[in-house]
Amino acid sequence: MDWHRSQSGSCRGDKKTFFLIKPARRAQNMSTSDKNTTIVLVDGCRIPFQKPGTSYRSYRAHDLARFAIRGLLDRTGLDPALVDRVVLGNVIQDRETSNVAREAALGAGLPATVTAQTVTMSCLSGNLAITSAAEAILSGQADVVIAGGTDSASAYLERFPLKKHRALPYLNEFSTGESMGEYADRLASLYAVARETQDAYTVRSHQSAVMAFREGMYDGEVVPVTGPPDFVPVTQENMIRPETTQEALSLLKPSFNHKFGTVTAANASNYADGAAAMLLMSEAKAAELGLKPLARLVSWVYTAGSPKDEMLLGQVSAIPALLAGMDPSEKGAAKTGTGSVSGTGTAAGGAAGGKAGGSIHPDDIDVFELQETFAAQILAVLDAIAVGGQTHAGSDATAAADEVDAEESASKSTGKTAGKPSGQTSGETAAVSIPLKKLNTLGGTLALGHVFGATGVRLVTTAAKRLVREEGRYALVAGCSGGGLGHAMLLESMEGPVPDAAKAQKAAKRTTKATASDGTKSQKGTKQTKKAPAKPKTKPKAK
Repeated sequence: MDWHRSQSGSCRGDKKTFFLIKPARRAQNMSTSDKNTTIVLVDGCRIPFQKPGTSYRSYRAHDLARFAIRGLLDRTGLDPALVDRVVLGNVIQDRETSNVAREAALGAGLPATVTAQTVTMSCLSGNLAITSAAEAILSGQADVVIAGGTDSASAYLERFPLKKHRALPYLNEFSTGESMGEYADRLASLYAVARETQDAYTVRSHQSAVMAFREGMYDGEVVPVTGPPDFVPVTQENMIRPETTQEALSLLKPSFNHKFGTVTAANASNYADGAAAMLLMSEAKAAELGLKPLARLVSWVYTAGSPKDEMLLGQVSAIPALLAGMDPSEKGAAKTGTGSVSGTGTAAGGAAGGKAGGSIHPDDIDVFELQETFAAQILAVLDAIAVGGQTHAGSDATAAADEVDAEESASKSTGKTAGKPSGQTSGETAAVSIPLKKLNTLGGTLALGHVFGATGVRLVTTAAKRLVREEGRYALVAGCSGGGLGHAMLLESMEGPVPDAAKAQKAAKRTTKATASDGTKSQKGTKQTKKAPAKPKTKPKAK
């Protein structure tokens, strides 16, 4: 038996319900450590994600992708003739542009001699495009590859309006007939993720995105689009709700399980129009072309579980499988498993090296970017992975909303401890605690919107740029998709480790500067206070 099914699945949250995520025994971790090739991410960008039927209503998926590819070429200054291949992820397929990567490449001005292919893996399509591109470089089939993803819900809805259909067919699981929202409600019940906690996390996502754009943290990563019908430059993402509050979200009714559900239109991500692209090559090729990469692709893995019982939980098996694949005996090596899962691999030879003997410990990771399809889903993942793939419903999660705001550790985000539920004695995965202060700090899918084919590319690009900005060493990106699939990838900064002492020294300088500034303001306030009582003394003389 490959998976352990939930013994009872009431959306009410039966306190006797137990749920276990089996370790990904068939997952094969891919690494470049034994390939003598290091794959690097030179740069990446995306066009602003938009609500369907708005700014991109006149465009199709290949149009959005060509905008992203063109923006990437402009940012890097790369000669289009040097590109060997384009790989794009796509989910909402257009029958007239079945190979959307080819149409986008031609539309972006790449030579007709550049090959292009489209890949699909539900919500992991963008991730698959990246790893497929990396594997093409590792195998010697290409030197320079553009990987990306694109989707246009607007183009689909124009042909098939929702008034004639209940929802996008891509939101339902074919093998079970259930919608992703129904799965999310089930997770909320099984992992005791309270409605208040989901809403609090949703507010956090929106507020983080607002802060990121306000402070310019997405400058260069989000490239503008100008074209018909309005010819007004699209520079901002219109899915983010700056005015979102937990009180406002609490007024919304459940969208799926109307009687017992907690998933609403707000604490679920919304599908969007958009595209993203990144430039990949070997580190040697980047040096030859005089390009300065953002990060190395160290290792990646794909996993699979029960579509019925492990839907939306792919990260729970993928992240431990990725970290377990890093062999402590070989610096930067990732174990090459004997499993049969296709599409797994590694791409950073000799790049990884942790604190002890080259191993990678979760504490060594500075940046986490995880797909947050639903607030219930991401909180359930954080809880399950913190206890090694196990949990039981009925735990008290009501205090988690305050913990989300306070950015406590992810293992506490649903109000549970990391203890082992009774009756579970085998099948655990390695426990991984993800601090919220390192997770999706610039906002996530809940705020930015979900472009099925491009979200994975967005996550990797953001993670790499955060590594540079935050002077971190490692970044971990993970996602899930329909069919019970999971994926995780490890990135390493090109700059190498920043000593803790150096980080502490910089932090101390910032603190000293801030203190000095506050002190100056305080002194000015004191002087003003002293001058105030002196004024009456002059008035009697005047009289």
